[in-house]
Amino acid sequence: MKRSPTASLLALGLLVVGIFACHGFQPSVRRAMSSDLKCPEDKIEVKELTGGSYQADGCGKSAIYECSWPEGGTRVCTRRGTPPPKALPGTGF
Repeated sequence: MKRSPTASLLALGLLVVGIFACHGFQPSVRRAMSSDLKCPEDKIEVKELTGGSYQADGCGKSAIYECSWPEGGTRVCTRRGTPPPKALPGTGF
């Protein structure tokens, strides 16, 4: 039985999405800690915790980030203990 090209592309697409979803927030956490705590990204180790949290360690510093990906929005990682960025209510801006 021969697969259609569409089915093969769909399977490949799902595989790619699955791979990137597993490590999707680690680059965001590295960028956030680099910016927040002035540590080069290549010096930061990221470990996934439960509930969408990540622990980042580097340059003798440690921080925990809460990450989310709102539907239709961009990935957001906020250091635990800091207020979320200000936004206009109901707009996402």
